[in-house]
Formats: sequence, structure tokens, C-alpha cells
Amino acid sequence: MAATGRECGLMAEAEAAAAAGQGEPDPDIAVVLRSYAAYARGDIDEAITALDPRVEWIEPDEFPDGGLRVGPEAVAAYLRGSRARWARLRSEPVAHRRGADIVVVHHVTGTMTDGTEHRMTVADVYTLHDGRVIRMQAYADPARVPGEPAG
Repeated sequence: MAATGRECGLMAEAEAAAAAGQGEPDPDIAVVLRSYAAYARGDIDEAITALDPRVEWIEPDEFPDGGLRVGPEAVAAYLRGSRARWARLRSEPVAHRRGADIVVVHHVTGTMTDGTEHRMTVADVYTLHDGRVIRMQAYADPARVPGEPAG
């Protein structure tokens, strides 16, 4: 069963607090995880609220419609198309800070609109400035994220 929007929001807040240690949430992690919760419940408008007007969003070429998008509207169009492929979705992002960036290992399971079950784990690296996402680079294989330990 997919997590509800409220459950996703609570998980995002708890994850942000845990990542920061001592109960103090990392505000950048909280921003990023809220966008995953919004995507999971299909609220793309909410998912893009923290994007800078000049955001660069890069999806792997091997993804359907992969490539570079610039600006929140282009990202929203991509995310709407991506989310529309899922009939049922469970989103489990795990985030941590790596220097100035936020790295998210995103576990996704569910049922596609054609009825097939699908499971994948990807990694997304976010760069934020003043609480706004200025760049996101996705990796189809988390082991390919530069500077991350293999495993």
C-alpha cells in the first residue's frame, strides 16, 4: 500500500530531523523531501514550489523522456508525465547532506498504468541556494553518483 500524503510528509520531516542529528532538521533536506512527498501523492504543483526560476533538472538519458530541463514549468511537465505512468506508487526517499549538496537515494515500487509491477532505486543530487533548488542531477544507478561510497 502506498503511503498517504500525510504519511509522506511526516516521513520527510522525520528523515530531515534524523539526517541533521540532535533533532534539528536540515532545512535543505526538509525542502527536498517535501517535494518527494508531493510527487508521491501526485501534487506536482507542490513538488516544484522550491525550484529556482532557472533550475537545471537533469534526468538520465536512459529514462523515458530523459535529458535536461530548465525552469520550473519544464520540470513540472516532465514530472507530470513521469507520475502519470504510475497507477500506484510507493516512494521511499532517503536523504543525506554531502557538503553543499543533498543526495537522495530514492526507492520506488508500485504498479504501472499497464498493470506491470515495477521497482527501482535511483539517486538524485540536489544543489540548493537560499532554500531553492538550483540544480538536480539524477542517476539511474546510485553507485554512479560521484563522491558517494559504493554499496
